[in-house]
Amino acid sequence: MSRMIIFAFILSGLLWTACEKTEGGGSGSLEPGTGDPEIIEGYICGWVSNNRPEKIDNSFVQDERVYLWLSWGNVTGKHTVRVIWLDPEDDVVSDQEESFNSKTGKTITHFYIDTTSTAPVGRWIAEVHIDGKFVCSYAFWMYEE
Repeated sequence: MSRMIIFAFILSGLLWTACEKTEGGGSGSLEPGTGDPEIIEGYICGWVSNNRPEKIDNSFVQDERVYLWLSWGNVTGKHTVRVIWLDPEDDVVSDQEESFNSKTGKTITHFYIDTTSTAPVGRWIAEVHIDGKFVCSYAFWMYEE
């Protein structure tokens, strides 16, 4: 019986050591619709037509217009959305705001930048904020013409 206890002790020590060497992970959850403004859908796209995103993509060539289209939920009342466009060097290319007043709790906003033929190639970022709080960011890539 004591050999079984010793074996169990050694085995648990090996498992403990093995667990310490794992990379780790995690998870979490939240209940959407609990009051905070939320993005229902968001897309980087080539244009907006009839308040819908068109040419949804994350790759653009220099000298193209790039749109960020956002569908919002939980936004009853007055809100201000701010989008900061960052080039591959993290320099601010454009800083835009749009205010709205929603009676239904839903709204659509869109923003765009006109890039030039000399726009830096690489990974660009559009940071989204609402009412002064960061929400998320969208990445897209700019390539040479």
